[in-house]
Amino acid sequence: MTQFREKTSTIRIALFVSSDLEDEGLTHVISGQTDMDCCCHRVIHDQREAWPLCQCDWGQVEVAVMMLPFQLLEAVIRTFQENFSYVRVVVVMKESWHWSRIARILNYGVAGLTSAMSSPAIISMVRLAYYHTGGVDSEMVRRLLDALEDDDDFSKMRLKPLDYLVWGLMAEGRSNPEIAEYCAISISHTKRCVNRIFRYLGVHDRAHAIALYGDYGAESNYTGVSKSH
Repeated sequence: MTQFREKTSTIRIALFVSSDLEDEGLTHVISGQTDMDCCCHRVIHDQREAWPLCQCDWGQVEVAVMMLPFQLLEAVIRTFQENFSYVRVVVVMKESWHWSRIARILNYGVAGLTSAMSSPAIISMVRLAYYHTGGVDSEMVRRLLDALEDDDDFSKMRLKPLDYLVWGLMAEGRSNPEIAEYCAISISHTKRCVNRIFRYLGVHDRAHAIALYGDYGAESNYTGVSKSH
């Protein structure tokens, strides 16, 4: 559902954060702006709270500001994309993200993305989003470009069929030696596949990669991938 509303003198904001301290701080900053009003806010701790997000008057909200950990953030943004596509979203990164995570978040149509935790940067992103300009802060762009330049796989942007096979076997709970034997590849080759999966997902351990398999890896139907490479 897409709605068009004329601009008013006040930017009406919904705020979603993962701690009470963030809630108090951002609410105070937003309320201190003469052209902004925080009309609803909520502290979200896990995905079960992502829907319903809160009892907001969504016909009034124009910009949603989110400061959430990545996994929780993605769940909330999906809900917005499906139900409130007319609301502009500004994301404040709580931690350092791999380039693939940045790309995924931007792919949801996020209007503003900043890694700066300073109030002026957040407020600037809100105004850009409200006037349908949008933006990604310069520090974020620099970090993203540096990461892409240093990442051997950035130009591919997708995993290889063998990587999906390895990922699926990981999800079954198989160890690297068991995966190497199943795929008829060396242990070192298996480790390279695992590390490539980690980089693609922007995670640092097996547990997080396995947790994401149902959302991303299962679509590849790894059982149909040939074991000869």
